[in-house]
Amino acid sequence: MTELLGLLAIGLLGAGYWHVRRQSEFARHWLERYCRRQQFQLLSVYRYRYVWKKGRLLAQFRFEFSHDGLQHNEGDLWLLGLKVLDVSVPVLREPPSPML
Repeated sequence: MTELLGLLAIGLLGAGYWHVRRQSEFARHWLERYCRRQQFQLLSVYRYRYVWKKGRLLAQFRFEFSHDGLQHNEGDLWLLGLKVLDVSVPVLREPPSPML
């Protein structure tokens, strides 16, 4: 019986790890497409935290991007499993024109 519980625990840990990796890869690919459409340069993506809201476990990813090649900004991506719930980026400011 102990061996069976040990195998079950190892199986559950493996499945959890597989889900976390799958979610991370999904977030990275989704953000690459998002940044390409918005004409941003994606610099990095990392899992920030998990939040329990209304009986659901949400994953928050933070990503760094550049819109002009000089500055870098940070945005948030919220996932429920492999479903995107929200993506937010800060208000981007244009650099002053050298002609002024």
